[in-house]
Amino acid sequence: MSERWLKDALSLAKLPQPGTFPRAIAADAQERMKVRFVPMDEVTLPAVRNYLSRRGWKSMPAEEGDDRDMHGCIMAFCGRAYLFYSLKDSEEEQRFTSAHELAHFVLDHLCLRAKALRYFGDSILPVLDNQRLPTREELLTSALDGVPTKAQFHLMERDDSGAIDTGEVFRAEQRADRLAFEWLAPASVASQTLKGVPRAEHGSRLQQVFGLPLPKAEACARLLRQREDAPRFSLSSVLGERNPR
Repeated sequence: MSERWLKDALSLAKLPQPGTFPRAIAADAQERMKVRFVPMDEVTLPAVRNYLSRRGWKSMPAEEGDDRDMHGCIMAFCGRAYLFYSLKDSEEEQRFTSAHELAHFVLDHLCLRAKALRYFGDSILPVLDNQRLPTREELLTSALDGVPTKAQFHLMERDDSGAIDTGEVFRAEQRADRLAFEWLAPASVASQTLKGVPRAEHGSRLQQVFGLPLPKAEACARLLRQREDAPRFSLSSVLGERNPR
């Protein structure tokens, strides 16, 4: 696990390494973070909109095609979030969806919020919480230095079939999967689990031990193999010495 963004996200979330697997990610997160996991018979934006309106949220605008059924989604605000997942899915799917949506909360809300607070200080909180508009100076800083002044991002863009059709959303989904894997099947533990296991059985072993859906378990196994197969840095290779003394 060498990615700086991943280390930063894990540090910000402050979820401890689980003692047993499969991990109860929702229970762990709700103990330490301002999140609520919400199971729904059907996760659609109208259903989410109705749930939030009953709890005092302002009406969310309707969108074209927003009645599609989803595995899960997140609504984040002011450093807290509701995370929705579908009861129609298997227990493995529900576990991964919960971790994936939690990863979006950390990466696409909390990390951006923390960056803005480090740069501007508490004076930016009313902007992040939609209580005032950013000043001209804050907007200029945001544009020039890449400091966010908005900590809510819309990542639901899909084509008519529900497939991801923008690079920005695809990258965000990949990063959310990567963080979810590290919570549910930490690389240091998962790598040891695969020792001596034939490569063709890596996915099924991760599914069995960590409770991942098989397609996600196979994706996790590929990431672990890439990590293991990556060339190691050596000074001799940089200097071109075949037999350093």
